[in-house]
Amino acid sequence: MAEHGISGTTILYATLSGLAIGGPLLGMMASTLLASLTLLLAASPFLLLFSPIILPAAFMVAASMAGFGLAAALVVVGISALMLALRYARRGAPGAISWMMETLTESRQRVKEEWVDHGGCMQHTVEVLPSEDENVVNRE
Repeated sequence: MAEHGISGTTILYATLSGLAIGGPLLGMMASTLLASLTLLLAASPFLLLFSPIILPAAFMVAASMAGFGLAAALVVVGISALMLALRYARRGAPGAISWMMETLTESRQRVKEEWVDHGGCMQHTVEVLPSEDENVVNRE
């Protein structure tokens, strides 16, 4: 040991100082664990009795937090879309407002056409299916 520059007394002092610091920390960890287990043991009957109330409340809190998170995300998306539209309109590109109005009109027309197409599909489905009176006659 002497050839590496570390003497036996240095190792002894380092070990004693490690025990002086680590010993009380280990004792505090043990007492904290013991106190936590004692409180859990004392509270377990109450947790069992009130679990029909606590569990739905926890689910409601989790769902509301998820809802608030989704709302915050949608706010960010909405603000960024408005900022993009305002930046495009402020740029002063010729016909920017008219281009946006045309785009909105075209998308409205597409939605209207798809709605009519789906309505026609539903009408065709209703015409193809037999009525209830015919089903009653066919069963007898």
